[in-house]
Amino acid sequence: MDDPHQVNSIIATAISAFFKGHPDAQCGIEEAKLLGKQIVGALNEAGLEITPADPERRDANSA
Repeated sequence: MDDPHQVNSIIATAISAFFKGHPDAQCGIEEAKLLGKQIVGALNEAGLEITPADPERRDANSA
């Protein structure tokens, strides 16, 4: 993705949302950001890329 910060932010938000529903486990936003960076790094090392969805393809699938 063109903006790695945006990818990390999306992943960190998802991690934080997950832990809000689990009161026995805790993960602060800073930890979630670091975990997000680790996930993106692991995906990159595996040769995977996160790219934006093609708007034309998405519109065709929703029709």
